[in-house]
Amino acid sequence: MIVAIAALALAPQRASTWSLTGHTLINRAAIAALPADGPAFLKPHIDWIGARSTAPDAWRDFGGPELSAIEAPNHLWLMERLPPAIAQQLPPSRLDFARQVTDVARTGSMPYAILENYERLRVAFGIWRRRRDAHQNTSFIELDAAFYAGWLGHYVGDGGMPLHTSENHEGWIGPNPKGYTTDHSIHPRFETEFVTRIGLTEADIARHMGTPRTIPDPRRGVMEYLERSHARLEPVYALDHRHAFDDRTNQEARDLLYACTGDAAAMLRDLIDSAWIASAAQ
Repeated sequence: MIVAIAALALAPQRASTWSLTGHTLINRAAIAALPADGPAFLKPHIDWIGARSTAPDAWRDFGGPELSAIEAPNHLWLMERLPPAIAQQLPPSRLDFARQVTDVARTGSMPYAILENYERLRVAFGIWRRRRDAHQNTSFIELDAAFYAGWLGHYVGDGGMPLHTSENHEGWIGPNPKGYTTDHSIHPRFETEFVTRIGLTEADIARHMGTPRTIPDPRRGVMEYLERSHARLEPVYALDHRHAFDDRTNQEARDLLYACTGDAAAMLRDLIDSAWIASAAQ
């Protein structure tokens, strides 16, 4: 029994993620779609921002126990396991959250990974503004901002993958009247194999991003985004049940993938631009 409980606690920490292709395309689409009055200096770094999209996976998978223990929960937000009070109002900080749930490995900490990197980016943008106004060199802070944008993009991308918002992230658990798969392979089947099968492109994502919008309250915006993603959880399982992800021509499966990746890229674009706007007041 002890071994089984330990295995359950550790299983969410090793969830797979969008393929290198998926994460890279989400980050690139977001940077390409930044408004003209946004942080334009990020656009020449689009290749770097795309390439750094999977750095957090390396920290989780290849880091020592100190890094992996902190990093692994950042890729998940298991909504079914959240206390009702937290589901309604996110505690102010990661430490406040950890005190309330006692075991972050069972719930994930994705909103904090997103919000903390939003703040890193906002601070970097503020430094850039001050250096620009003082006629100082901005090249190094631009590199910092580009890395933070890529880093932020990873968690935003993970949040757009519905299985990252649920304890059912690697096969359905608990009551299963609709006969959804309990096989762990559903995760890579949707977010990696189907991405490759349909040949997802940056243009595909761009067509499903919608118009830019400012996010005045990032905390609320992130939680609403994760709730939208969670609402797509059962459609993923229903399509998988019909073997839709084995068929590159299945339009319903394609539309779901476009909705997930398009929402992720739009959220990343809007968080970056909102951090830029907020930095003017620093």
